[in-house]
Amino acid sequence: LAIMKDKIFEMYKSISVGNNQICSECNNEGALGKPVSIYFIGKNFHSSDDTILFVGKTAVGGLDVGPFVDDLFTDATAFGELSLDLKEKNAKTRAFYSYTNEIVTQYYGSFEIGKQFIALTNLVKCNNASTKDETSYHIMEHCINSLRVTWREIEILKPKRIIFYTGNTDYDDFIENFEPENYDDYFPIEGDRSGPWWHGRYVDENQVSICDILRINHPDRMRYIGGNAKENYISKVVDWLHKTK
Repeated sequence: LAIMKDKIFEMYKSISVGNNQICSECNNEGALGKPVSIYFIGKNFHSSDDTILFVGKTAVGGLDVGPFVDDLFTDATAFGELSLDLKEKNAKTRAFYSYTNEIVTQYYGSFEIGKQFIALTNLVKCNNASTKDETSYHIMEHCINSLRVTWREIEILKPKRIIFYTGNTDYDDFIENFEPENYDDYFPIEGDRSGPWWHGRYVDENQVSICDILRINHPDRMRYIGGNAKENYISKVVDWLHKTK
């Protein structure tokens, strides 16, 4: 954990996240919260071939989710771990954390074991709202494509699977630009951008898988569906993880 966290935090500092020309252009659009770091990195993430990176849309919060580092960004890792453990006071009511906790529990057999091999981050590091995603396409373009913060995180983490909790929204345009290091080809496996399920695989020059990606609806949407939506959602994701192990 310390090694990967240190590398990612050094990367933030090297690009002066929140305090560079690209970030200044975002701030000209309106009041944004300060950049929020990656939320969680399991302590054995660096030493496993069975890892999962969960990626949300935009980081919600600011100084209230952790200490400020070098006058640049908020360290949200302690808050992220508390939330994933469902010990933060509002975590159980937030599908982002409760669904992830259940997926990890079912796939690895226990949450305490599984949390060692997962990480949690967001595509956009700043937000202009406190509880929901109101990120403009302009801000997405700057943070994801121009500054490449999340793609830089992925280059350090090198996850085996990436689950994008983004739904079929404007974020798809950016996910399509994702290119892991040393990949030679990409194969669409199942689903497509027009629906709730999009699975693709990146392979190296020997056709060996580098990583699989899954883009699905944000867990928050399940509350509006009702019935067995939560169980079906979690079961399908867990099946996918076993299939792509």
